[in-house]
Amino acid sequence: MNVTYATLSALAEPTRFNIVELLRDFGSMTVSEIAERLKLRLPQTSKHLHVLAEAGIVSAKVDANRR
Repeated sequence: MNVTYATLSALAEPTRFNIVELLRDFGSMTVSEIAERLKLRLPQTSKHLHVLAEAGIVSAKVDANRR
């Protein structure tokens, strides 16, 4: 497994680590579902997911207006 600085940096933030754990435990979820479970605002959740996606940790699946 090739762990990069970007991966470690992304996971060093506790909220992003919690998002990864949530997705590991429950599988695919919408941004709204993640925000609701972790009691985050949608823009904040989207920003964290963007960082995780840039690091190659998560990916988004587009379904109409849902991600």
